[in-house]
Amino acid sequence: MKTKSTSSITLAIFLLQVWSVASAGYFYKGLALTSIDVIKTGEKSEGGNPLVHFDGTIEGRADDKDATFLKNIKEVKDATGKKVLEAEKLTVAQAKAIINQASSDGKGKPLFCIHGFNVQPRTHLKTIKEATLDKFNKGKFMPIPVMWPSEGGTTNYWGDRETTPGAGNGLKILKQALDSFPSKSLLAHSMGNRVLRYAADAKFKFDNIFMVAADVQHNIFNKDYINSGKTTDEDRRELQGMKICSMLTSTNGKPKGKVYVLVNGADFALNASGWNPTTFTPRLGAIGAHYRRNWALFWTEDKKVTHPDIVDCIENVGCNSKFSLSQKTAHSYQYLPQIVTIYQEKHF
Repeated sequence: MKTKSTSSITLAIFLLQVWSVASAGYFYKGLALTSIDVIKTGEKSEGGNPLVHFDGTIEGRADDKDATFLKNIKEVKDATGKKVLEAEKLTVAQAKAIINQASSDGKGKPLFCIHGFNVQPRTHLKTIKEATLDKFNKGKFMPIPVMWPSEGGTTNYWGDRETTPGAGNGLKILKQALDSFPSKSLLAHSMGNRVLRYAADAKFKFDNIFMVAADVQHNIFNKDYINSGKTTDEDRRELQGMKICSMLTSTNGKPKGKVYVLVNGADFALNASGWNPTTFTPRLGAIGAHYRRNWALFWTEDKKVTHPDIVDCIENVGCNSKFSLSQKTAHSYQYLPQIVTIYQEKHF
């Protein structure tokens, strides 16, 4: 039988092996998940896994339907001399084994992290790697970066909006794969929450869902919005808020966890997005759920505006008070130490 100290030592050794990149020249040695199309190289790793190439310049499609587990990601040059990312393609069973090995009790609990707008694979992987070394490395759960095709550049905001449905469909295809993990949570940042909207499906289960700086309309959970549109269409976008809540794992008919909406009212990016001339719709990550404007046009909390079937499933988490003065207008705050603490407290 393993003692507590032995388990801790084993876990520490494993994590050191997983996240050390200097020895093998890997850009990211951990486990990742992508809906970006991967290209087979025809070669295999020393462990016998197929090697594939992928890159952030590969354009996403609204009809994307594939997603892939990867590990040991590094930068190489392809046949044309272009720098691309090379990785080992894994089966679901292999991915599950890696996650379980990272847990002291052998029952890994992954936190799947979906990035936002204007984020390339290298940036997302680097951010997760740094967060893992400094903040997540406590044996509670393993963050798994989820990469979708983001065109990058501030002028490509609308291009990213168009590819989020395909990224969502790509994640849906992984339902069977993700079902292999009985306990798991999901973190979506910024426009990654649009990916979440399109991936939303009652058959897709997570213990908790963290919507951080969500770049979706603030009334996505409101009963008036949900009941609008063509009510006979079960696939209409107005139902996506309901479907997100339906993704929570249930016990005795009640959700095990919650949809946590992390809010920063001073978020510079979301406040700018809310003034988009095509919609003028305030964003969820800047307002929060359960809010409406009062007679003076100020925002006031009123849970009666939220659909009664899901009102108890959603909880706002105010973040601005947790920030230093220089962080007050932050948008990319999802991996700050004080925010990671929230995931750790709620994840179990």
